[in-house]
Amino acid sequence: MAQWCQLQMLDSKYLEQVDQLYDDSFPMDIRQYLSRWIESIDWDTVAVQDSLATIRFHDLLAQLDDQHSRFALESNFLQQHNFRKIKRNLQDRFQEDPVTMAMIISRNLKEEQKILVCAKEAELLIHPVGFCLNLIKGPVFLLQFMDQMLKNLEDLQDEYDFKMNTLKNRKQDGFWSTFPVEARRLTMRFVWQEVVSFLSELLNLTQSLIQDLINEELPEWKQRQQIACIGGPPNACVDQLQNWFTAVAESLQQVRQHLNKMLELEQKFTYENDPISQKKSHLENRALDLLKNLLSRYDSTAGAEDGRPVHREAPVRTKLFLVKLHEFNYQLKVKVNISKVKGNMASVSRFRKFNILGTNTKVMNMEESNGSLAAEFRHLVRNRNNV
Repeated sequence: MAQWCQLQMLDSKYLEQVDQLYDDSFPMDIRQYLSRWIESIDWDTVAVQDSLATIRFHDLLAQLDDQHSRFALESNFLQQHNFRKIKRNLQDRFQEDPVTMAMIISRNLKEEQKILVCAKEAELLIHPVGFCLNLIKGPVFLLQFMDQMLKNLEDLQDEYDFKMNTLKNRKQDGFWSTFPVEARRLTMRFVWQEVVSFLSELLNLTQSLIQDLINEELPEWKQRQQIACIGGPPNACVDQLQNWFTAVAESLQQVRQHLNKMLELEQKFTYENDPISQKKSHLENRALDLLKNLLSRYDSTAGAEDGRPVHREAPVRTKLFLVKLHEFNYQLKVKVNISKVKGNMASVSRFRKFNILGTNTKVMNMEESNGSLAAEFRHLVRNRNNV
């Protein structure tokens, strides 16, 4: 995930440090709108080469012009004014000394990394699961951003349809009559590319997060569960682990909904080398594979009676589904039975046979004390027969 996106997911006290960092040194608007371009440049190298710094300064001005053009197409008058003012200020300040600008950007990027490191260390000290919680915020943040992008795309589509119909009804020819329509077409193509790029980044982030949950968090929880079953500290609650898996699964469900929405919009507007037409099958398959991988995971838990650890040779085990979605809700039942004799029955001259009398199936309920699942059997009778 981009460094700037990670910063925006931090708590308010860290965001205040970011605000102070960009208070006077460098415009935060540029950092926001040109974050990908800024992070793609090696500013440490630029800061020690005058000629390269001059090139990057003019590249930055060109990036500002491109962003200003997008604001013009979107009729965003306020941002047009802000970016014209920002460009003038940058030219007045760094036109003759672009190396200073490169040094400021390099220093700010390093300070951002320090803020991120401090935030992660603080999360781990306050709560051992804080780091994982912070990672899960990543897909949520990108989904919110994609919601807004799809809404903007839908508005652009409506405006494009209106202008196209107006142009057809007036039957006008010439460049100036078709310019508003072509401008909206170019804007939509740019937004389409951004949406597909963000969706790919979201799936990459989700895949990395799923690997962390499955390869690190899940084995640790299982190990704590095993220790609790042999008399260690009680740690039967798996709510937090279930919440993490559920949050990631919900994000993937939203991704699939976004893909369906994008396919609806594609039917109204498409063009040659449309990124949706080219990548929709790949994106759909990736999202579905990640969701299947997540849904196939469960936690094997062991129960205890009256707070006593379960005997290691006869544990009571249940499999708890780690993804808790409304469409997958069901009652978890447990059944009591007698283990069968292992080996050849014919070789045993006499053996004992037990029958369970009474209701041998119960629905498991959540224990309020520790959050574990439990079922109580009170009226079971063991009937012994010698055969």
